Order: sequence, then structure tokens, then C-alpha cells
Amino acid sequence: MIKFYCPTHDDIGCCDCIVLDHRNCEVDYITDVSKSFVDGREFDWLTQFTNQFENILSESILNVKEIYDEVQNQAKVEINELRMFRAKVNDSLVCRENELLDNIRGVKTEDESLLAALKTEFESLEDELEAIRKEITSEDVSVHQRYVAARIAHKKLQEIGDELKKMTGRLRARKFRFRTDSDTEQLTVSRRSLGTVDEAGEFRREIPAYVPELPTITWKKEADIEVTTSHDKNVCIITGSALLTPGLILLADNGNKMVKLLDVTARSVTSHLQLPGQPWDVCVLADDKAAVTIPEKAIVQLLTIKRAQLLLDMDIKVSNGCRGIAFHDDHFYMSYIIEARIEVMTTSGSIAKTIRTYMGQTPFQTPNYLTVSAFTQPTLYVSDYNSNTVLQLSMDGEVLREYQNEQLKGPMSVVAVGSGQLFVCGMDSNNVMLLTEKVGTMVEILGEKNGLLKPSLLTKILSFLFRPQGLYCVTFCPRTRYILSGKLCSNALKVFKIDDEQEEEEKKENKEKIDN
Repeated sequence: MIKFYCPTHDDIGCCDCIVLDHRNCEVDYITDVSKSFVDGREFDWLTQFTNQFENILSESILNVKEIYDEVQNQAKVEINELRMFRAKVNDSLVCRENELLDNIRGVKTEDESLLAALKTEFESLEDELEAIRKEITSEDVSVHQRYVAARIAHKKLQEIGDELKKMTGRLRARKFRFRTDSDTEQLTVSRRSLGTVDEAGEFRREIPAYVPELPTITWKKEADIEVTTSHDKNVCIITGSALLTPGLILLADNGNKMVKLLDVTARSVTSHLQLPGQPWDVCVLADDKAAVTIPEKAIVQLLTIKRAQLLLDMDIKVSNGCRGIAFHDDHFYMSYIIEARIEVMTTSGSIAKTIRTYMGQTPFQTPNYLTVSAFTQPTLYVSDYNSNTVLQLSMDGEVLREYQNEQLKGPMSVVAVGSGQLFVCGMDSNNVMLLTEKVGTMVEILGEKNGLLKPSLLTKILSFLFRPQGLYCVTFCPRTRYILSGKLCSNALKVFKIDDEQEEEEKKENKEKIDN
């Protein structure tokens, strides 16, 4: 029966185990420590870890199912492509075969007609020659008549000779032979005929990162990360950011008409790409794809990321005033500040749905940013700047909950960081709020205490007239456990890291309480 716990070896055991393996250790008698442990903070942490890993495993299983479905769908699509190409090849070969058959039949018909006409002319001359022969050899006429016939025949024979000379040049027909096309011949013997099945990438999902219960975490300021490049012509205005993969963040630099790829671990921009206009927001798609909104051009520009390099893809025409963008279930969700609304669009560019009103009223005024959270079921979060509100909507547009906090002014970027937790940055309040879906609260986690000073009235006026300085976007990197926030008209991202020392100190204090 298990009765003891050895803190030194983090091991439990019965009396025999403790005597044999832990005789020199200070062990806890489980009966004495169990109640305080179960009622203590460490047990709460354990419960939180269990819940988070349960969510991670559930999401991982869902990811496996999604990739499984993608594998099946890919096979159907590629088989269809192969068969369509095969049909196209067949149609092309049949068409070419008919052309060649028509050529053969045309030559045959023309030469047969010419030879038939020539045969008729030869037979006509043969009849004339037979008539001449009879006239000059007949014994039924007088010698005088035979003489006259012979003289006439001589002239006609000359004419027949002249005709034969002319006809001799026509006595021919075209010889032809079918020659196989070398390319088609190669097709029949090539092991690569029709095409090949090549590896073109992979369906990939990241195992969801463990995200701690952020309300209990304290943060410490780290050195800023510069996001400038040698091609920048203006000061950076980072209006959008998205976690591409753990450690890699995609940035929208409105000031330089660029998207940039930031390696958080290396603390440097590894790739950048010039855009046709000023970007606003970015989101990540599947298969190393991303999308960025360019309001002034009324387009969503698609991007491809290959070997950590950004490449331009196709663009999709959208309406004027498009700002925020999110991607879920093969659909884009885009916010508009002109005629405030959310549009749901397919990847081909057709509008599937418009969310404009709920129960006869417009739920938002200036929806600058939005994101999709799939904690329990997919829901849409929209930050509404003018009303200082973050709205939670169903995917059909039903308003589920409104979040407000007096510490949040001018909400901008809203980003899901896992386990039903979202970050919201306030531009006018110059802070970062944590929205917890499970309990329905929104609290400040980064603000004045972290060095993010709230702008004074004079600063607000000057910012409005010249260069606004509030926070626009925020991202959480689970690999480095960084919060990175972009400040308007700033060449660097503000960086905050989980205070590991404080976390360890709390664990130590909790253990001492249990020991006591």
C-alpha cells in the first residue's frame, strides 16, 4: 500500500520501497500532507496542466482528422486531374489521328482521280490508233484509198505521239509513308508518360503549444526587437502581426508597404516583400500560405512562404474599407469600417455571407480587427474601436457576449493564444488586455506597471496631429514565451517575457507551505 512520497526523487512508494530505496531521504507521510496539497496551489496548477493538455490532445486529434480528410480529398482531386489530362491527351490524339487520316484519304482520292482521267485518255488514244490500223491494213478498199488513209494516219500518229509525250509526264502518283512522331513515340516508351506524381510539400499542423494560465503570470520587459530592413524608406508602422509557426511571426509594415518575416529567436527580420500598397492586417492559411489586406487597393494579397522566404501569390478583389482579416474553415472573415460589417468570403473571392446587423441593430461601429477562437466551438471576436468593446459572435453573426473594461480604450488587434485566452491591445490606453473565454472576463496584463505609460492629453493631441504612438497589434510566441506588441510609428517591437524567476519563486513558496 502506497503511504510515502519522496520529494528528493519525486517518487511514491510503500514501506518496503522507502526502506530499500529511500532510507537516506526525507520522505513525506501521505496521510499528513495530502489534504494541504489537494487544497493548495500546486494541485490547482496540476489541474490546469491536465485541462490544458486535454485541450492540446483534443486539438491534435482534430488536426489529425483534418489532415486525414485533406489526404483523402487530395487523392480524389489528383486522380480527377490525371483522368482529365488523360482524356485531354486522348482527345488530342483522336483529333490528330483524324487529321492524318484525312490527309491520307485526300492524297489517295486526288491521285485516283488523276489516274482515272489519264487512263480514259490513254484508252481514247488506243481507240484512235486501232481505227488507223484498220484503215491502212484493210484489203476491202483500193490501193488509192489505202494510200490516202496512210497519209492521214501519218499525221494522226504524229499527233498521238505528241499527246503521249505530254501524258507521259502525268503518269505518276504520290508515294507517302506514315512516320511516327518522335515525341509521341517517346511517350509510349517513357516511364514518365502522361506525367509524374511528385511530392509538392506537406499537410502540416503544429502540435498546439502549451499556454500557461496567463492571469497568474507576471511579465518582465525584454529588449526591443528591431524590425527595420535596408530597403525601408520610412519609419515602420506595424499594423498587423500573426504567428506563422512557433518562432516565426509575419508582420504588416504599413509605413513601408511591406510584409516582413521576423525570427523571434534570432531577433531579426529574415525576409521582406514589397507590396502594391499599404497593408493593414495579416492572417495565416494552411500549406505555407498567408493573406494580407491592402485597403487602398481594395484587395487581399495572398502570399507563399518557401524556405523562410516570402513570395507574392494571386490577389483577390474585395470592397473598399477592408481592414482586419481572419481565416477559418476555408473562408476569409474580413472587417470593414466603411458601412461597418463583417464579410465572409470564399478563397475564390465570392461573398458567402455578410454580418451587418443583429436583432435589427448594428453591433459594431468601427471593427478594425477580428480573429477566430476555437476553444470549445469556433467563435468570432471583433474589436470595435469607437465603442471600446470586444464582441464575441457566433460564426453566423449572433452576438454571444460583449467585453468591456474601463482600462481598455480604443481596442485594436485581438489574437487568440490558445486555451480560450485572447490578447487585446488598446491603442488609446496603451496596454494589453487578457480576455479569458472560460470565465468571461477581461483584465489588464501589460500596462503602466510594465513601462507602457498611458498617453497624456497633450500627447494624445500631438499624436493625433503628428505621429500616433499607441499599440496597434500584439502577438504571443509560445516557443520564446514572448508577448510582442507593435507600436505605431516605431521601428521596434516591444517585448515582454514570462517571469520564470517569479513563477519558480511561487512554486517554491507553495512547496514550503505544504512542507510546513
